[in-house]
Amino acid sequence: MTMLPILEDFARACNSNARLRQMNRDWSRTIVIRTTDKGESYWLRSENGSIRSGEGPVPDVDLQVEGGEEIIRAVFSGEMSPTEPYNAGDLLVKGRQDDLMRLDIITLLIWGE
Repeated sequence: MTMLPILEDFARACNSNARLRQMNRDWSRTIVIRTTDKGESYWLRSENGSIRSGEGPVPDVDLQVEGGEEIIRAVFSGEMSPTEPYNAGDLLVKGRQDDLMRLDIITLLIWGE
């Protein structure tokens, strides 16, 4: 089963949250999400306060998130905080620290703790 519906739901949740739209209005970033066990690649694009999602490779990546499909699915569906798998080394995030913190805040505002 593809991860795309999970990421589409994540993007919808972001876009329906007025506070997040305001917070992200000047945050233009491309986030690539890779499942290390399935070798699949997805993306999230934040631009003008709106987030879109898609499947496949993209150029000009600002932030990379890598992990097993089960962990990626749990993090982006709100079943799991990204902090636990990140600290355990099961979720790898590459990019600028402020972008990582922003993504963390986004998941916190959508899903809570």
